[in-house]
Amino acid sequence: MKDTEDAGGDARGKLTARFATEVDWTKVVDLYIPLPDGQYGPDLLERLWSPDLRTAEDAQATLHFVCCGDGSSVSPAAPEVLPFLVEAVRDPAVAVRVRTQILETLVVLARAGNDAPARPGPRLGERWRTAPAAWPAAWERAVDALLPLLADDVEGDEDVRAGVAAVLARATHRAGDLITRFLARFADEPHLSAAEQLVLAVGELAPHAVERREDAVGWLWQRTVDAGKGEEPDMDDDTDAWLAWMEQHGHDVRPAAVVALRRALRPL
Repeated sequence: MKDTEDAGGDARGKLTARFATEVDWTKVVDLYIPLPDGQYGPDLLERLWSPDLRTAEDAQATLHFVCCGDGSSVSPAAPEVLPFLVEAVRDPAVAVRVRTQILETLVVLARAGNDAPARPGPRLGERWRTAPAAWPAAWERAVDALLPLLADDVEGDEDVRAGVAAVLARATHRAGDLITRFLARFADEPHLSAAEQLVLAVGELAPHAVERREDAVGWLWQRTVDAGKGEEPDMDDDTDAWLAWMEQHGHDVRPAAVVALRRALRPL
């Protein structure tokens, strides 16, 4: 037991050291407080791994703000801390208690990053929609690192799988490959909430998938009429039937499929 604890301590110590050496903290600043009061340091990421939920939530909220503010832009801080936000979600020890909140931040960042190049400038009263030059490469690495989590079968991690699907749905430049992965995962996904998010993700990506768009739309049409494994049997009336129903993976995702199909058929 002591050896395991020592190994865990060593790993955490190495991770903490990386916070200081791999992040340019001069870029991680409060967007509205002048320096030096608005400057953050490695302890911000350390708190993300805190076992105290309130401490971790506060750190996540701060990181969200310094990375994307009101959600309209990608700040220079985002490429710096993004690798560690992804690492927190991927933590094999599930030591991070705010994984789903981090994924929500990644969705906002990805949306802002996608929108920024298409906007030449702000309208009257709007903030600039921008993304730093380092963002595309950092986002590409994040996508690759998140892909394995689509099949993260740790008990209770269906919310993480759903969150990962929502993030990856913003990787529109890889739409064809991701649709293939989402369809394959849907067949094996045991939880309804994650299965619904996979369906919605296919709808988001379909307009961007030149070669797979027709297949994706056809698959979504099928989901709109497929009741999956049907209504859950009453366990008290027939335990065997209930157990057999529970072992199946077929989900009734018809409401989500209708929404996804509308998204898939919208013009870009």
